Amino acid sequence: MSSGTGTAGAPRGGNARSLLRGGTPVVWLADRDAFEQEEESLAALSDGGGSVPRIRVEIVPDAPADGSRRAPAEEPRAGKPRAPRPPGEGRPPAVPAGTGSRGAAAVEVLDAGGGGSAPAFTFDDVVRPLTTREFLRTCYRRKRPVLFRARSPRFASLCTWDELDAMLSSSVCRSRMRLVHDGRPVAARLWTTPAFGFGWRGRSADTRQLDGGRLTALLRKGATVILNGIDGFHPPVRPVADAIEAALGGYAGINLYASWMPTRGFSTHWDDHDVFVLQVAGRKRWRLYGETRRAPLFRDAEPAAAPREQVWSEALEAGDVLYVPRGWWHDARAEGGDGADGVGSLHLTCSVLPFTGLEFMTWLSGRLARHETFRRDLPHPADETGGGHFAALRELVLDELQGDVGRKFHDDLRATWSESTRTNLGPRLEPWKSPGWERYRIRIRGASRASLERNAGGDAVLQANGYRWTFDGRCMELLASLLRDGTVFVGAFRESAPAPAPGEDPASFADELLRLLVARGIAHAIPPDPASGPERRANA
Repeated sequence: MSSGTGTAGAPRGGNARSLLRGGTPVVWLADRDAFEQEEESLAALSDGGGSVPRIRVEIVPDAPADGSRRAPAEEPRAGKPRAPRPPGEGRPPAVPAGTGSRGAAAVEVLDAGGGGSAPAFTFDDVVRPLTTREFLRTCYRRKRPVLFRARSPRFASLCTWDELDAMLSSSVCRSRMRLVHDGRPVAARLWTTPAFGFGWRGRSADTRQLDGGRLTALLRKGATVILNGIDGFHPPVRPVADAIEAALGGYAGINLYASWMPTRGFSTHWDDHDVFVLQVAGRKRWRLYGETRRAPLFRDAEPAAAPREQVWSEALEAGDVLYVPRGWWHDARAEGGDGADGVGSLHLTCSVLPFTGLEFMTWLSGRLARHETFRRDLPHPADETGGGHFAALRELVLDELQGDVGRKFHDDLRATWSESTRTNLGPRLEPWKSPGWERYRIRIRGASRASLERNAGGDAVLQANGYRWTFDGRCMELLASLLRDGTVFVGAFRESAPAPAPGEDPASFADELLRLLVARGIAHAIPPDPASGPERRANA
């Protein structure tokens, strides 16, 4: 099969079976309308070209996904700090045992050692000198704050001041921008101007543009710039979120904070998620006040006033990492050489949403939805036979709780894990038609949480990015190779492909599979450098 011709998904040979038998979204509480629309779109594709295999889309309520909780693109996933939601009225602040009001033992301090300026792409780098396993067994299990001292610009390449300027100049990034000052938001009208005016550059009548002069004036008065969800639009930061997600098993999001004056951005508060603070540049002083309620939730039932006595205070320097468990009251402010010299602080807050017993109950409700008894209306209070219905519900719940239910939960969670939304646009929407197709790189979406197994019928079942895909069994070894290697070049993959069956051309079969994966959105196709190669010469 030529690398520049043909149609993705179309089997080669008269007796060949279709490589992809079908795909099913793995969902918790299914959005029927959305799935019906998707099925209609796929049907239109099939009717139009006749060569793209139609994927049967069905609702699987007993296989959960985290989407019903918080979508990755929403603000909570980005780890947005929230205003204090005080937990536990009337209770005195719980100062950790063995510490005074300012006891240094409230936060364990570990020496992360020096190092270069390479970004932390693994979780081991973030929690050095501990390993991931050691961190999980000690600090994470005890839910105690830890300061990892590095005293080196190891995070400098994650974001520079010039890159921050460029992001603030982008209207897309500005939609994620906020200004806060001493616990209060700064209205956007104070640092933007109307998009239209005599002789001004403008795009539409309902947008405003950043006013650099007014913004700088507010920053000089102590305001803090926040870019929510920077991992979604600043590529150098995304690997850090990926590493944290892989290590801790929860959705991670990253916000950027820039400030110059010793004024708090947010007032003293606690978060409903764990936080890793990566100090990129400058210095920022953090103050912790202990916790007044263990394992608090976003909407907690027992409010309380913020503690007044701090239990720890320390300035983070470039390269330091501070771990703050959820529920710990804290605030922070920039700090220069003398505490007020206007030296800028740039840090990333990496937030990890936990999975609690409430998420387990949501997962359980998704599994129970397959039973008709749970889908029926509950008996009316006047119905004397209603007790039997509730007894049946109880028995079904007990049945679902049999066996290693924790393993079931985590297996289903892994099966439904989806990576951040990412398009696959490039010079060609059908990259397999490019003269430079062999130089494209291919990566399966959601590969970090993907699983591959063979079913009873001999088919290869791939669960990745929230979908369950069933392939012809001959694809098993090739799919395993893709998951193992992460990213592969089309040409190299074709050359090293094993023979799927006697008489089958290995290179053609491998190429057909790659085309199918890209056409169905199962894999990314990363184009080669446009500065050289046949693609550029062809377009010259």
